[in-house]
Amino acid sequence: MQQHGPILFIDDDPDDQFLYRPLFEQIIPDRKVVFLDNGQEAIDYLRTTEEKPFLIISELTLSGMSGLELRKEIEQDPALRKRAIPFIFFTHPVYKHLVEEAYELTIQGFFEKKPDIQAVEKELRSIIDYWSTCLHPNRFDGTE
Repeated sequence: MQQHGPILFIDDDPDDQFLYRPLFEQIIPDRKVVFLDNGQEAIDYLRTTEEKPFLIISELTLSGMSGLELRKEIEQDPALRKRAIPFIFFTHPVYKHLVEEAYELTIQGFFEKKPDIQAVEKELRSIIDYWSTCLHPNRFDGTE
C-alpha cells in the first residue's frame, strides 16, 4: 500500500507556512511536506512530479487560482483525477456557501483553522491519522 508520498500544503500566507512547518515535522517527522504558495504551483507540481502525493491540504482563499479553482482543475484533468489524491480544505474564515460549493467538487474534508497552535496541531494530526489508515485508490502500489 502506498503511504509514503508527500503531503502537499498549499497556503499563500508565509506566516501560516512558518507556523505549520514545525507542526508537520513533529506530527510526521519521516514524511516529506511540500509547501506551495498557490493553486497554479500545485497544478504544475502535480503534472511534473513522479511522486504519488499522499494528501493535499489547501487554503481556500489563494492569490491567483483559488482553492476551489484548484480543485476544479484537478477534477477536469483526467490524469490528475485518476491519481485520486485526497483533497482537504484547511481555511479561515468558513462560510456555509463555500463549504457547500467545496463538497460539490467531491473534496474529502473541510476544516477551519483554529486560533491556537495546539488546536491546529490536533486538527492536522487527526487528518493525517485518518488518511494514514483509510483505504483509498492511491494507497496501492500496483499490486492487487
